[in-house]
Amino acid sequence: MLPEGTISDGENAESLALPGDSVMEGLPPDHILIAPQEFVAPPQKISAYKNSFFQKLSLAVDYLGNEGDPADLGITEVQTFVQVGLPAPIKEWPMLITTGFDLTNIKGPTVTDLPPRLYLAYVDIMWLPQIVKGYTALIDVVPSVFGDFTAHQFRLTGKGLLIVDCVPDRLQFVGGVLYLNRQNIRLLPAGGFIWNPNDWSHYELIFPKPKLAQRINVGPGFEDWVYTTAEFGGNTWPIVRAGGQQDFVTYIDYRILVGCERKLEGGAGYRLEAGYVFGRNISFTSGNGNFAPQDTFMLRGGIVF
Repeated sequence: MLPEGTISDGENAESLALPGDSVMEGLPPDHILIAPQEFVAPPQKISAYKNSFFQKLSLAVDYLGNEGDPADLGITEVQTFVQVGLPAPIKEWPMLITTGFDLTNIKGPTVTDLPPRLYLAYVDIMWLPQIVKGYTALIDVVPSVFGDFTAHQFRLTGKGLLIVDCVPDRLQFVGGVLYLNRQNIRLLPAGGFIWNPNDWSHYELIFPKPKLAQRINVGPGFEDWVYTTAEFGGNTWPIVRAGGQQDFVTYIDYRILVGCERKLEGGAGYRLEAGYVFGRNISFTSGNGNFAPQDTFMLRGGIVF
């Protein structure tokens, strides 16, 4: 089974979205009998990929409120990407190439100086060779440019994972490392299990982005899911301070979210999420102006074509 997304995410290039997102038992009655003498087979599980060069075009917007306090930090994140797929060298060993641009708009805080906008532009090159049946490598290299439109920095990030089909379509082991290359975190281990006990349940028991999902509806060409997930947010950007000196700012937070999603054939769909953000921290390489924003709420909406 191939991954349904990239580990970043999401999702930007550094977020973690791991594989596996992805019979009579578990199906609602209206999918079993329509008329007394007529049996209708359940709809097939939709595919997460298109059988074409073009794979996905995505737009997502996150809002982290600051509850009107000018001394606190409010953030609006806009994330866009386009993804294409190539056989490398065969279609069973795909290469997914994702070009994306993330814009972070900042509201406040007045207690320290931050630029009003930060950006990330990247090309994510992910290769998924299955050298031995049941064992898939995920090799990802992400050249990126970060900055505040005045200061800029080239940075290389990536990840390397091994995906093992313990029980095909039901249980996978995932293990490896994320190369974040941030000021505060260079390497981060990643791993765990993806468990699909039935067609209606999907559990990504994976650090650092677990996800528990339940399918609530299914029909021709679509599936509806509800889920809860946790994320490790933030990044490091080069900036120019108010006095003109160059510096680096690192923002981190932790997010617990609940959401609903409609998945469409070929990986398209849309989702809405809401959650709680805590453990927020802003730090500068210079040490001047370090700040801990208050906990807040988060809203996210996304659409994929």
